[in-house]
Amino acid sequence: MDRRGGLPGGLGSWWPPVLAWLAATTVVVVTAAAEGWPPFAATRTWMRWDSGFYLQIAEGGYHLFRCSPGHRPVTWCGNSGWFPGYSWIVAGLHWFALPLAPTALAVSWLAFLGALLVLWRAFLVHQRWPAAALAYAAFTPGLAYEYGVFPLALLSLCTVAFFALLQRDRWLSAGIAAAVAALAYPVGVIAAPVAAVWLLADRSVPFSQRARRVAAVAGPAVAALVFFVFVQQLETGHWNAYLLTQAKYGHRLTSPTVAVADAISQAAQAPLGLASAPALQALLITFVLICVSVAVAVRRDLSKRFDVLIVIWAVAVWLELYAETALDSYRGVAGLLPLAVLLPRLPRPLAAAIAVAAILIAVPMVTLYFRGVLR
Repeated sequence: MDRRGGLPGGLGSWWPPVLAWLAATTVVVVTAAAEGWPPFAATRTWMRWDSGFYLQIAEGGYHLFRCSPGHRPVTWCGNSGWFPGYSWIVAGLHWFALPLAPTALAVSWLAFLGALLVLWRAFLVHQRWPAAALAYAAFTPGLAYEYGVFPLALLSLCTVAFFALLQRDRWLSAGIAAAVAALAYPVGVIAAPVAAVWLLADRSVPFSQRARRVAAVAGPAVAALVFFVFVQQLETGHWNAYLLTQAKYGHRLTSPTVAVADAISQAAQAPLGLASAPALQALLITFVLICVSVAVAVRRDLSKRFDVLIVIWAVAVWLELYAETALDSYRGVAGLLPLAVLLPRLPRPLAAAIAVAAILIAVPMVTLYFRGVLR
């Protein structure tokens, strides 16, 4: 792989991710139709609880108000508890008179396709056996939310692009990708600081050069989050409007082993039942993380260092998803799509089994999404 140039491969190298995306899209669309939902009706089919907030932000910005005026303790309602990156992109397209919800849906579908294209061209095209990794990415845990009116596909695209650019020493471009990821979804905030620590730990580079790289990679994300706070202050009168809105949901830290133990218990009760799919998905992503972590730990070649970065990032994201209560982790795990980069490090039978498991779990999870069981 040429770290100085562009992405490898010719035109022929585009077809595998496109076919993988078409396969996943077919499964999702057919499942929607089978459950009685028109597959291309953005508002009816693809909007869930949070989707309305993202469209509100796109159309009219942030608002914040007391849920029950005069009551104590004060709780806050509104749309200020959601990150703005996806909404701002949709708003920019809506400015050209494009319909709001269909535009949001198109952004999600195209961003997911883009994530698979970048993943393939940047990381998989020259691997000896990349099919399992591509299949796993196309049917990634949290698949339904890659297609819905949610920012998960945008997060996937930006995070994969961030790692691709970082590996090519494109520091500022990587920083811009990290900034968009940070504005897209809460777990997107993790990429820039993890990469900053990783860059600082590289003793083969003089400190002054490391510092410049860290500034280029982490600076845009910091600036983006500061701008986010500024916009919320401007539009709601509260710089901490995001925290005020989220406070009522009762988020608190807990041991991630509790979530894993609960998933094991739920899966054991009805391992082949539809209701066990969220638990099986949680166990799958945990198993994948353990497998790739072990595979990276036992490697001795020069590419290991970049693999270590992805593992550290993935562990940090996994901890944020499963070490916090009142969080819809079955949705947020879509942000771990870049773990597919490391699947070629596994033995082929294991990688193939993981890809098959992802496909088998994706179908019932998408079904639960359309049945309204998942928010």
